[in-house]
Amino acid sequence: MSSGKRLHVVNVVMMLQRVALSLVALMLLVSCGKSYDEVKARRAKDVTKSDTINVAVIWDKSIQESMLSQGIILAADEINEKGGLFGRPINLRFYHARSDKEEQKLALKVAQDTSNAAVIGHRSSENAILASIIYEYYGLLYLSPSSSRDDLTNHNFQYTFRTNSSDHYVSAQIAAFMKSQGHKKIAIVDDRSLNGDGIADDVQEALADSGLSMVVRRQYTPGKTDFKQLSAELLRYDFDAIFVGAMLPQAADFIREARQMGIKQRIFGGYDLDSRSLEKIAGNAANGSVVPTSFHVDLDSQKTRDFVQSFKKKFEKPPGTLAALGYDSVKLLLEAIKRGKSTDPAVVASHLRFIKDWQGVAGAYSFDLQGDLINKEHYFKYLNQTRFIYFDAPDEEEDEDDDGTE
Repeated sequence: MSSGKRLHVVNVVMMLQRVALSLVALMLLVSCGKSYDEVKARRAKDVTKSDTINVAVIWDKSIQESMLSQGIILAADEINEKGGLFGRPINLRFYHARSDKEEQKLALKVAQDTSNAAVIGHRSSENAILASIIYEYYGLLYLSPSSSRDDLTNHNFQYTFRTNSSDHYVSAQIAAFMKSQGHKKIAIVDDRSLNGDGIADDVQEALADSGLSMVVRRQYTPGKTDFKQLSAELLRYDFDAIFVGAMLPQAADFIREARQMGIKQRIFGGYDLDSRSLEKIAGNAANGSVVPTSFHVDLDSQKTRDFVQSFKKKFEKPPGTLAALGYDSVKLLLEAIKRGKSTDPAVVASHLRFIKDWQGVAGAYSFDLQGDLINKEHYFKYLNQTRFIYFDAPDEEEDEDDDGTE
């Protein structure tokens, strides 16, 4: 087994240990109170008789800073302006998590409140996966617009759904796009995190499936700030593009130093680099960096045009990817409630799972039986100074959010 594979196994084992500890904590809590089945039954009763449809939002940024929250607000406002659903307005409950530990505490708090019908949020995949266990056992519908790790939806959970694509799916899109741009020999760099190492593994596999060659793969430790040695080592290899599987801000620091050290090849990233923070940290060194996105501001859709216009009017800035995914998450929830004629999470989940080709502002949505988003169309854009430009519309600009997608 390669050192990279061994490290990925270690990352997964460490996460599973944290999952086990979370489950133990849950068991202790429940042993002192009601059983899970009792809580689920109580939730079904409470959300049905409530005068409002309560939706919790847990995120690591405040409403003022978060495109995700603003997209959610816009969707709820539109629904409420039309009288809500079944005469009941959407009531949003926002929770700002300032640390991983606080985020898990908030997840438990939200899950134990049986007046909540659904929850949206959790930026990092690790927090999302841990939270999904809590929501599953408490019977709370969970929509994740940010977590891209495959592990989120491979547990046969009833209540967990992903409204962006998995790393495995988007990695195939990345490899295909690299090939279409004439790249053949790829270097991979990742930050040894669960997210970064995971998507790097998926990209490595996708490159092989696409007939492309991975020339070299190197890793760095999360929190690292000096990348000169790593960059110097990469310069020894013959490659024509780099994939960076890492999170900001360190990914931007690496890109800046790599350019300073003389690496000129085009840089590709995953969802984690889809943020204007990339330019703010790396400066001109990040110019030309390519990222995937499931949202296109110029999509030929009246829904998308109306959304972009309404978002600009309400928040005085154009929407980014997370704004669109937050907006669509609320509207998908509404659609499933309408189809099931109920706010009971079990009923809503059963209808959400069979939604096919539902048109949102970020394109079509279809789910498989695991709650995973499938067959989502993706676009690619590159950073040009302070804005991202889509490859299929080079004269159009997108003022991307400063929120990043996890």
